[in-house]
Amino acid sequence: MIEAMVRTASGARPDEVEFMRFPGGEWFVKPGPEFDPSAARFAVVRGGTPDDLLALGMWADLVRHHGQAVRVLMPYLPAARTDRDVPCGAKVYATLINAFADELVYADIHSPLAERQLSGPKTAEIPLGTLASAVLPGDYDLVIAPDAGARHRAEAVAAALGGLPVGYGRKRRDPATGRLGGFEFDPALVAGRRAVVVDDVCDGGGTFAGLAAAADFSAADRVDLWVTHGVFSGGPRLAANLAPYARVYTTDSHPGALAAVANSDRITVVNLVEHVLTQGIL
Repeated sequence: MIEAMVRTASGARPDEVEFMRFPGGEWFVKPGPEFDPSAARFAVVRGGTPDDLLALGMWADLVRHHGQAVRVLMPYLPAARTDRDVPCGAKVYATLINAFADELVYADIHSPLAERQLSGPKTAEIPLGTLASAVLPGDYDLVIAPDAGARHRAEAVAAALGGLPVGYGRKRRDPATGRLGGFEFDPALVAGRRAVVVDDVCDGGGTFAGLAAAADFSAADRVDLWVTHGVFSGGPRLAANLAPYARVYTTDSHPGALAAVANSDRITVVNLVEHVLTQGIL
């Protein structure tokens, strides 16, 4: 999903361009009659389909033709989780992003290894603590990291919420099958408390269901979930996996979040364009 935007005094509006495809499948970007070459513009890319990146390249060529820098809000970095494989997805996708962006704003990239692949554009990361605290309730008394990979994320959110304590969970993944198991969390830490679980990505929600079972969330006053990137690809099982959580908070970094919020009144989605403009990040 790609959108071209123009900065205005009150925020932003859609740019006067049309993303179109030729009969052969090739992307093209056509300026409209009110297109202003001197306007302050940026592109927003949500998700990570190859079509979006090629459309971004066409838009970037138009912008550079008029002597402007290519500013891109791409909060979900495609393939950031495939940063150790061969072929290395993070490297392949970063090669395209490096070619098409002069300035890049992203949120909560999965790993430092993926981040290092972004060698072309000037980069800025949306501060996770500021982002989460802008929407999360202020009544928590515990932040939970479901596994070791979420540790620094949970600590950043806990600090932004006033220096809350952090509880740490564990999980194991079978390298042969990829299946999760062996979830561990001390139920005494969550009993009677208002807690929020913090992580970066939710696909099918298996991690969060396993954590809830191990921690006995039924004994808590309330447990919510914050994930920066709500991919929400789990289909029918997603609702069951997220059932132990009173509220789910995420951003519109991926089209999956917008699709999920349309079918659930328990999901709150942060508008990242409004957030980065309000915070002066873009």
